Amino acid sequence: MSPELQSKFSGLQHAARELPYPSLELRRNRLRRAIDVLIANETRIVAALDADFGGRPEALTLLTDVLSPVRSLRHALRHVKRWMRSESRRPEFPMGLIGARASVFYQPLGVVGVVAPWNAPVALAFSPLASVLAAGNLAFIKPSELAPASAELIAELVRSAFAETEVTTVLGGPEVARAFTALPFNHLIFTGGTETARAVMRAAAEHLVPVTLELGGKSPALIAPGTDLAYAAAKIANGKFVNAGQVCMAPDFALVHQRDKERFVNEVRSAVHRLYPGLQRNADYTRVHLPRQRLRLATLVSEAQQRGATVEILTDDPVIDLTQLQRFPPVLVVDPPLDSELMRAEVFGPVLPIVSYESLEQAVSLLAGLSRPLALYFIGGSAADKQYILKNTYAGGVTFDDVMLHPFMQDLAFGGVGHSGMGRYLGYDGFKALSNAKGVVQRPWFDITRFLAPPYSPNLSRAMRYALRF
Repeated sequence: MSPELQSKFSGLQHAARELPYPSLELRRNRLRRAIDVLIANETRIVAALDADFGGRPEALTLLTDVLSPVRSLRHALRHVKRWMRSESRRPEFPMGLIGARASVFYQPLGVVGVVAPWNAPVALAFSPLASVLAAGNLAFIKPSELAPASAELIAELVRSAFAETEVTTVLGGPEVARAFTALPFNHLIFTGGTETARAVMRAAAEHLVPVTLELGGKSPALIAPGTDLAYAAAKIANGKFVNAGQVCMAPDFALVHQRDKERFVNEVRSAVHRLYPGLQRNADYTRVHLPRQRLRLATLVSEAQQRGATVEILTDDPVIDLTQLQRFPPVLVVDPPLDSELMRAEVFGPVLPIVSYESLEQAVSLLAGLSRPLALYFIGGSAADKQYILKNTYAGGVTFDDVMLHPFMQDLAFGGVGHSGMGRYLGYDGFKALSNAKGVVQRPWFDITRFLAPPYSPNLSRAMRYALRF
């Protein structure tokens, strides 16, 4: 382990021991500093992400990597006073009748590690701070080396806003990341891929460090029969191709009724041409800047096509080799085999598989055979259909009649289930996840427990049996 890594971590540990319960005023001050540094440097954040991606729309970066974390931090700032209050609980009968009191006291855990990914690097470094700082913890952030300009800027912003014993960062590649996740944190937040998450959990297990994992997965967009297909296609196309599909909760694939399939494909095609005219020269379309990611996407498309799927590349320019196009174009893959790699792995790019179904029951059965996703989107259908979907499918969160709305609701817990992650952050749920919920009891005025102490009498046994029947 590098001396820098150990020194920074030891400094945070010492600070957490010296001030185990930061005041409301200090927590608010830290949250305000995080907000202020993001707002003051929004143009630099835009420039850094544009450099990392080789072209990223300003409006998209302002939305995802400035406004989104600022909203999370502001929500925590508004509500942290209420969150810090102890929660009263009902004492067990008969304790409440004789004066016992019970409550939950929310205590900071200590030092929280944050491993941020490359696709929304500033947002996923700063958004978790809303929960971390509101709960009274200190933070150690490892930005992704795959967004180097953003990583350098994140480190600079953190240095300018916080003492090194409040929030700090470490830069570096996979070796640094492995050493980072092996530290004995009090909690670790990781956003990224499933394979890396397994390694993170193994490292955390060495010190019994609890983890929050946000992993994405194959989030389906299910269109009910009889839905306005132009509306559904526009929503799904916008959600799928924003940031070139490099978004953890983007619709991974679309499920459409068999009789609607052809019209839906036409509507998606039209929606893409409206959103990104002249795509290869359109500044609103983000690049897939990692060569290995372009190769992976092209391989998924090729395998599905070889196995009988219909493939359509939505660009007016001739395409010879997808792997050479930094502006990897939107690709529709109609009816790929369900056992193809395209339908097993998270796409995480601008490739939209479109799968047809015969009934909602069959669609739900199909989803049950896939890994549990971060999000599920259901467009159209009746109130009864929506209840059926809620009760018979698994997902970390659900948006009805739109896509990607629920993560923007600050008072909703955000996270995955199964292969899409574990744990929750944002809002009050994030505050609780990063706190020790300490149960507290004040003894009643009448000392009832003295009757439960040895020597045990026959009367005590009779009383226990009576309690069993009561």
